Amino acid sequence: MRNHDVRALSASELGDARRELAVSAALSRPGSPIHMPINAHLLATDAEMISRGVRMCGCGLATDDAAMMDGHLFEEPEHQERDLAGR
Repeated sequence: MRNHDVRALSASELGDARRELAVSAALSRPGSPIHMPINAHLLATDAEMISRGVRMCGCGLATDDAAMMDGHLFEEPEHQERDLAGR
């Protein structure tokens, strides 16, 4: 079982955890009781990323290095930064 405390994770690990949780949510049946805990973990992960100033690309890249994210978005013009604050 995944540890619920996400404060010890690096920006990259937070991105990986969020991606894994999103996949789990997508693979579970609609109306499944697992959706509530998965969504709670997603919210906790997003809140931690926001509090640290972590930026995340739609491809799953997560970093707190603004230059790295800007470079990634420049090199991959079809990618878009995710708006984590809207959650």
